[in-house]
This record gives sequence, C-alpha cells and structure tokens, in this order.
Amino acid sequence: MDNTLVISAQDKVEKISKITLWVLIGISLVVLALFLLVGYNTPYEENPTKMVDPQMTDLLIIWTYILIIATAVAAIGAVIYGFVSGGNKSKNEDVGLASKAGLIAWGTFIVSVVIGLIVGFANKDELLIYNTNDKATPSEIIMTDTSMISILILTIVTIIATVFSMVTNKK
Repeated sequence: MDNTLVISAQDKVEKISKITLWVLIGISLVVLALFLLVGYNTPYEENPTKMVDPQMTDLLIIWTYILIIATAVAAIGAVIYGFVSGGNKSKNEDVGLASKAGLIAWGTFIVSVVIGLIVGFANKDELLIYNTNDKATPSEIIMTDTSMISILILTIVTIIATVFSMVTNKK
C-alpha cells in the first residue's frame, strides 16, 4: 500500500476527529449557557419553600446522556477494533506512555473522590443538595455531595487536559 495514501487517510481521520471534538465542545457550551442563562434565576433562594428546577434542566440531562452513550459506544468500538486489528504494535514498541496515562487517570479519579469526601464531611451542616423527602440519611447526602464535587474536579481536569492537548499537538 502506498504511504501517501495511508498518510492522507490518517489526515482525514484526524481532521474529522478535530471537527467532531470542536462541534461537541460548542454544543456543550451552548447547552450549558442555556441551562445557566434561561430560567435559572436561583430558584431555591427566591422561594425556599418551593423547590423549582431551572427550565433547561431536562436539556442538560439529555445532552449528558447523549455524551455518555456516545463515549461508551466509542470506547467499546475502540476495544473491539484493538482486538480485531491485533493492536498494530510490535513487540519491541514501548507501551509505557499508555500505562502512565492509565495511572494518571486513575490517580486523578482517586484524588477527586478523596477531595470530595473531605469537603463532603467538612460541610455536614451546609449540604450542597436540598433534602426534599426527609428520608435520606446524612451519609447518603454526604455521598451525593462527594460525587458532585468529584464530578466537578474531573470535569475541570478534563477540560484542562483537552485544551492542553489541542494547543500542544499542532501538525
């Protein structure tokens, strides 16, 4: 097979991948802006006796589900492609970077959960979520706060890593 044909195919895949990433980031920013700007108006602080959801909560949740499903499909597809293609790596090739990336990812996850637990336990009196059913135990509410804080930390780290990767990887 001609190397120029392989390079042009790789360039096309890379170009499509970058366009897809930028489109998804753009849609995510629009959905987040709609959530925060349309009908948000701090509903709990205006009327503490009546819990009101922001108007675009459903849109945000649906978009999150779409992203989760797309990520799961892409991950499963990548695993299947890796098995089918045999990995495309010679036995002499170093896979240290892949293992380091996995360690960094798991390390970041564990650190975010620990920080979430520390903040969750520190804020026992001022919980981040509003308990509407009075059936949730304090430990359940602390775990919910821990998850929310962990998600925020992981989202920020993901955004930083994505921007850093896009800025430093110029061809």
